[in-house]
Amino acid sequence: MTSKLQVSSPVHRRTFLQIGAAMAGAGALWRAPRALAASDPKIVEAAKKEGTVSLYSSASTGPSNAIAEAFRKKYGINVSVYRAGSADVATRVQTEESAGRTQADALIIEEPALSLMLPYLADYDSPERAAIDAAYKAPSYTLIRMYMAQLGWNTGTVKAADAPRDWKDLLDPKWKGRFGSLDPHVTATTLAWLVMVDKLYGPSYLQGFGANQPKLYASTNAMSQAIVSGEIDMGLTNSFGVIQMADTGAPIAGVVPKNTVLFGGNISVFAKAPHPNAARLFCDFACSAEGQSLINVAGATIPTHPDARAPKAGSLAELGKTHTFSQPDYKKIIADTPKLLAEWDKYVK
Repeated sequence: MTSKLQVSSPVHRRTFLQIGAAMAGAGALWRAPRALAASDPKIVEAAKKEGTVSLYSSASTGPSNAIAEAFRKKYGINVSVYRAGSADVATRVQTEESAGRTQADALIIEEPALSLMLPYLADYDSPERAAIDAAYKAPSYTLIRMYMAQLGWNTGTVKAADAPRDWKDLLDPKWKGRFGSLDPHVTATTLAWLVMVDKLYGPSYLQGFGANQPKLYASTNAMSQAIVSGEIDMGLTNSFGVIQMADTGAPIAGVVPKNTVLFGGNISVFAKAPHPNAARLFCDFACSAEGQSLINVAGATIPTHPDARAPKAGSLAELGKTHTFSQPDYKKIIADTPKLLAEWDKYVK
């Protein structure tokens, strides 16, 4: 992680994150894959004949454009990018599919929206997936970028000695009206965080959290801007937001508490893709060490390919030594969303 991102006391990692030492260490942003994984030459040829690929992405603008431009330069195939929040992407796909006019070829999206997209996705075992741990892939999608829930604060208004270190610190009365949270009505990452803190601290946590009157924001970018502008002093945000803003020289620092939630973005191919070969070739590129390094460096997120590198975001092998990650059960979260939001609205005004 960057020097501006601190880590808390050591705890044991969860068994589902046993990815081994392959993701540890420094070095070049990406290394030649250990096996000669490569796209099928027939797919490459057919993709170039199709000449274009349409990408729908919930990743932010920087990483979405970075991987699209790199793909265009490598293969000479144009990439049309539609970028929006995961809920908006899902709504657009559902509308187009219901009308029988599939427009998108490839998809980069997070849970729980991914679960809603499964009926429209094709199974595709990209050759570039061979080196990726089985925990990060399913027949119709591959996890290619990850990030964590964390705390961030304005270094100009919050002294180092007073900075929060754990989620329990959000209950301190000194933060009343001075901190922010991502709105769970807009982003499911907050619902996943809510499930985690409820397990850690019990149902009374949300009551104390709401009593401190957090201001709500619709996106990580909006939260980061509010912190650096001084609108709020501190906030519950995501790891990439702090890293990216700190890189601009803005007055922001953060800590990932020892217990945190792990989120991620997945790459998929649509079953009725107008450009099926270009879609598969783009998926190959996004799964590869080269493609994952590009999108994760641009997004300050963590790759899943063992030969990819995004140094500022770190690796799960490194972070797993000091943190315990919880991976959301999004099927349950989707089912429990009305109940979770009702509980949130009861205490957070």
